[in-house]
Amino acid sequence: MPKTRILTAIVLLGLVLLLLWRGTLVCLLAVFSAVALRAGWEWAGLCPGLPGARRWLLVTVLGASMAVLYALPVSWTAVALAVGLAWWALALWMVLRFPSLPGWIDRPLAQAIIILLGLAPAWLALVRLADGQRPLLLLCLALVWAADSGAYAIGRTLGKHKLCPRVSPGKTLEGLLGGLAGATLVGLVAGLGLGLDGLRLATLVGLTTACAAVSVVGDLAESLFKRHAGVKDSSHLLPGHGGVLDRIDALMAAAPLFALTAPFLVRG
Repeated sequence: MPKTRILTAIVLLGLVLLLLWRGTLVCLLAVFSAVALRAGWEWAGLCPGLPGARRWLLVTVLGASMAVLYALPVSWTAVALAVGLAWWALALWMVLRFPSLPGWIDRPLAQAIIILLGLAPAWLALVRLADGQRPLLLLCLALVWAADSGAYAIGRTLGKHKLCPRVSPGKTLEGLLGGLAGATLVGLVAGLGLGLDGLRLATLVGLTTACAAVSVVGDLAESLFKRHAGVKDSSHLLPGHGGVLDRIDALMAAAPLFALTAPFLVRG
């Protein structure tokens, strides 16, 4: 399994880097939209209230929501991203309470709203970064990759203390610290590469570390939905990684925070 996971990760990484280097904005929009819609389809499959036609309706509404967000003035972006972050704060509360969950979690409308709040703002964050801010988009992706890789490597080799065993038994406190360290290093290297120094450099490093911490909430929240549904992966589309949702769960939570703050920090 580790070899399959590594091979799939290398292929995906190469495709993403090629897309960032050579892809037009239209191409990025298309890819990000396809990924978000596929993730929405998989997430709906984890929700008992969204079978059959409701699942198709959810994906349709998600696509329409992304189109509306893109059409809104750029000044509204911060509002949409803040709303997305509010959902992840609620998700953290749910993770900490698991297996005790609020009764409304199984209502179809609540499940649909959760999926929209989890995916649409994250999609908008990446799209705004793709539009003229490719280095920051790459940094956003890199910090999540570093956090995920650091957590996986340190957790497998040194992990002893469970982080949140009721939601995700495989995650450890040591893995969390390894992930935060990886994101911190990425922030430091990126800040120096962007020519930042002093307070701005320290702030960027702090931001990447904070985004890595928030990314863990995304990971745990998806694990909560999978455990509630009684499945291991959101799908089997990606060998060694499960589904698209399994691959972007951390990014969904980190991207809104990063896109909300990083552009102002770099410009300032």
